[in-house]
Amino acid sequence: MLSRLGYSGAMGVRSFAKDVRFGVEARSLLLQGVNVLANAVATTLGPKGRNVLIEQLLISPRITKDGITVANNVQLKDRRLDMGAQLLRQATNNTNNKVGDGTTTATILARGMACQGMHFLRQEKVNVQLLREGILEGSRAVGKALGEMSQSVDTIGQVEAVARIALNGDERLAELIGDAILELGENGVILLKESHGPNDTVKIQEGVTLPSGYCSPFFATKVDANTMELGNCLLLLTLAKIDQVEDILPALELARLKEQPLLIIASDFSSDLLKILVLNHLQGRVQVCAVKAPNFGEEQRHEMQDLALAMGAHLLEETSWLADLSEKDLGEVETAVVDANETHLLKPIKVSEDQMQCRIQHIRELIDEAITDEELCRLNTRLGRLQGHLATIYVGGSSDLEVSERKDRLNDALHAVRVAISDGIVPGGGTAYLRCIPALDMLPPAKVMEHQVGREIVKDALRLPCYTIARNAGVNPDEVLRRVLAGSGNYGFDAVTGEFGNLVDRGVVDPTSVMQTAMTDAAGIASLLATTEVLITKQPIKPKIPNNQVTRDLAKLVGM
Repeated sequence: MLSRLGYSGAMGVRSFAKDVRFGVEARSLLLQGVNVLANAVATTLGPKGRNVLIEQLLISPRITKDGITVANNVQLKDRRLDMGAQLLRQATNNTNNKVGDGTTTATILARGMACQGMHFLRQEKVNVQLLREGILEGSRAVGKALGEMSQSVDTIGQVEAVARIALNGDERLAELIGDAILELGENGVILLKESHGPNDTVKIQEGVTLPSGYCSPFFATKVDANTMELGNCLLLLTLAKIDQVEDILPALELARLKEQPLLIIASDFSSDLLKILVLNHLQGRVQVCAVKAPNFGEEQRHEMQDLALAMGAHLLEETSWLADLSEKDLGEVETAVVDANETHLLKPIKVSEDQMQCRIQHIRELIDEAITDEELCRLNTRLGRLQGHLATIYVGGSSDLEVSERKDRLNDALHAVRVAISDGIVPGGGTAYLRCIPALDMLPPAKVMEHQVGREIVKDALRLPCYTIARNAGVNPDEVLRRVLAGSGNYGFDAVTGEFGNLVDRGVVDPTSVMQTAMTDAAGIASLLATTEVLITKQPIKPKIPNNQVTRDLAKLVGM
């Protein structure tokens, strides 16, 4: 080990600052880390996969069956082993970012191919780049074969089948997804929120709903319901803070002349102005209501721009713009319902469809580039508002742990359903991969030995998802593999019932894109792992902890 080598001289002993490992030893250390992460993630695969309990600092533990969540929480103390886990985690993250599901499958495939590749490299005179090319060539053949066997999703029953597999057999949540997509269509926006009770519910919202209510309860006309309903309502949108009634006199006068109610959504209102508006409303001069714009800063600007397009209004950004207001600056809706917490705008009357579609396409592009879950949620909310309808699934449970675990699975299921609708489905349970083995056998003869070995590595890995699902289900995985390989087409193993049959008819299916992406990402990472020759890591440095009781207790709390 180079880190322990050095030389003695007049100046003392000098050693390397980093740990450097070569060849078989380097790959063996990487493989140990790969195995730890893959073993943790593989336990969640299939309808009878197990839960993983994850410690969280200063808060209660998290329980989950979501592969990407498990992978992202595996950190190893030994830096050399952790590098292997990090590389494998990259495959799961790539798959999750592209299609939102299939991370566990990608992990299992990558581990299988990496192990086989490292074993082969123990032989001498092997061209590692040709081996990598062979693995990638095999993965491309598998992706093409999956595309050829793909079947389109034509019914809500098939949608629910895809969701049920991603949800590990949860019928209730799968039905909620099916109901939402049946109501909204395949491009509808579905949001996830925590329920205040133990039950799961879905709420379909038509029109545009803002998470802001009236600024004063005196605006409410229905005392019992604490709501205000405005029919054939004019809409004024501004980013300015309105301090004086003179700022909005043109809008009030226009509403009085047209004998229509006026809803004002602004960044803020002064207390004096609100008193005048309430008094004006109660005296019946102009039916008016004031609502604060949701959010703040740049996010508020984006949401108000969306709202202006959806309502056919112009967004007036400064107070000076209000003085020159004309009728074309105001939006108009058939009905506006305002309560203390929300504002519902239904059936806008004048909307530019071309501008709306351009804005919708722009937000969809931002969604594709989104990195964090919070950013993705905000963009999906904006998209739903522009489209005029969205669904919210409220996830219930007996504890915060259960709700969190079910939300993880539901999020995966929504992504799986999206890609299944767009790209089709294949038989699940790992059967689709087994049906790709003949495609590898039918490839033209390899010109070099390494290419053929790469294909064989991919072929062996294709057996692993089915094997792992059967093992997690508590049955003999070798027997399951034998029987599925002896069959053809959609014939496979249903781990829920423990029976064999036509998996598509039984609703055991996987999205084609998820399976293709998992194979592609796994092959890329596995070929890099297998062809690694040198491993360089920093030497571990023990942190110096001040010698007092408080600091020692804090250090113990964070694991130092």
